[in-house]
Amino acid sequence: MNGPSTATQKALFTFAIITDTHIRPPGGDESSPFTVNDLANDRARYAIAAIARHEPAFTIHLGDMVHPLPHLPTYDDAADEAMRIFAPLKDGMHFVPGNHDIGDKPMDGSPARPADQASIKIYEKHFGPGYYSFDHGGIHVVVMNSSLIGSGSNLETHQQLWLEDDLDRHTSDRIILFSHYPPFIDDPNEPLHYDNYNIAGRAWLLDLLRKHDIEAVYSGHVHQFFYNRAGNTKLFCLPATSFIRQDYSELYDVGPTAEYGRNDNGKFSYTLIDVFKDGHRLRIIPTEGRGLAAGNATIKPDPVTAQPLGVPLVVHLRHAWARARDMPYNGAMEEFARKRARNDYVLLRLLQMGISGVRTPLTDLLDPEYGPRVQDFSAVGLHFTFFCAGVATPKTWQACQDNAHLIDTVEFVTSTLDLSDIADQLAAFDATSGPPVHLGKFHSSAHDRQQGSKYAHSVSFGFKWDDRNGLLPCLRKADRNSSISGIVFQVNLTDELSIRLPEIDAWAATSDLTAVAVIRLADANPAIANFDDEAISARISEALSIVKGLQNVTLQLDTFMDIDRGYHPRNGLIDRRSNFRLAGYKLAMQSGR
Repeated sequence: MNGPSTATQKALFTFAIITDTHIRPPGGDESSPFTVNDLANDRARYAIAAIARHEPAFTIHLGDMVHPLPHLPTYDDAADEAMRIFAPLKDGMHFVPGNHDIGDKPMDGSPARPADQASIKIYEKHFGPGYYSFDHGGIHVVVMNSSLIGSGSNLETHQQLWLEDDLDRHTSDRIILFSHYPPFIDDPNEPLHYDNYNIAGRAWLLDLLRKHDIEAVYSGHVHQFFYNRAGNTKLFCLPATSFIRQDYSELYDVGPTAEYGRNDNGKFSYTLIDVFKDGHRLRIIPTEGRGLAAGNATIKPDPVTAQPLGVPLVVHLRHAWARARDMPYNGAMEEFARKRARNDYVLLRLLQMGISGVRTPLTDLLDPEYGPRVQDFSAVGLHFTFFCAGVATPKTWQACQDNAHLIDTVEFVTSTLDLSDIADQLAAFDATSGPPVHLGKFHSSAHDRQQGSKYAHSVSFGFKWDDRNGLLPCLRKADRNSSISGIVFQVNLTDELSIRLPEIDAWAATSDLTAVAVIRLADANPAIANFDDEAISARISEALSIVKGLQNVTLQLDTFMDIDRGYHPRNGLIDRRSNFRLAGYKLAMQSGR
């Protein structure tokens, strides 16, 4: 994915990716103690049938085609069953060896035997060579055997020499590389664990990615979505069709789904890649855990199809969106150290819904962990609105100027209607360079008219509609350099959208300013929850429909992820496990995907 330029291009061709099907013999076996694995074959059959309807130019399987490992007696039967299931795509299907297919990478504490000459021979009998390349439509496709990385064997040396030579012979080509193991999942300098390359092998590959400016690396293995960059190369880990790695349930701030997180239906997916003259776009399409029994040809339409970023909505990222956390050491995967990971489903859901605008504190831009992720998100087409209390300091504004290409807008926040708290700073502020600046108001229950002893601690953002008449004279007086180009208004649950949004649009037109309408999903009373998914979905849909006919107002949505505790509880577009709420699901369907 090379940013928003793909939105207006026509795809040269489309190919598909599927990963971690974990197919077992037709009658099952004892290679897994988890009940959900009994569903893997039917889930793979469903995903293959869904992919076949798209008629991809070819399909890449990122590995773990089967669940039994090569040393188990049921491996051959599972591999034969896999090829029967893959039959609808067989002529255009290419395989990447996974650790279940060929053996684990060498690492102390791994739960299975490492790949060796014997396991490679068994693998090749069923699935072909472990590393190879081919060309299609101007793309050079490279497949490698990541189980060999770190083995120190002649097999690893042969693959390294082959890959270096292959890349050298295609220096002028666009290259996409496929590896079952991801080189890393959180940081290129992270220590060795079950889900990455060993440090020396990782450094070798990352050097090759930078040297040859490889377009992307696609990996499986983790059964999760992760996104990273190495130089200009984008690295994606893609979700599985079979089960979810339950150790990664620790990424979410709520309890796990069925089977301790292993059967999280919101995350099963396959992927389509649209290749353009300039870059490519990935479409990760949920299967929702659906299965297709042998001999059954009936499948439901894709719940999410495909679309570029383009929904005219900026969403509030109130929760931590880029902070890594430590997974507990708790075998089978990690018994001797904690590994770090991020919840990148925040990004995936934005891409699936076609939302390119996000709003987050300006401190995120300056944060050593968040700041680089701002750049990473921008590289796949997202744009940021940052906000700060008061007027940005000279140092902070310099950071905004330096990163203006990443920023749509910076919002300054006043706490008074007459702007007296920021008047001096605003009079001296010059926004002739840097991103546009908008002004919003901090509103608390202290600003409300007292009614006896009635009082509730409440804070919200945005000028109220009733503030509009007194706002302009104060703004003209304080903003001598005309630094403010837009005003942010709050739109509450009791406001009639069909009246309020056109009113805001008309006010902006006569005021020669841009207006932003913040669609608040919270009840004005901080003790009353809004968990009505039907009403929330309808309100968002109505707001988007109305704003299409307006010229001077844009929409923000508060909030993106559920606030399910604390003050003003309300549902958003995704829940606390980063799965779609009804409103998010409908956005993903309706936005042209």
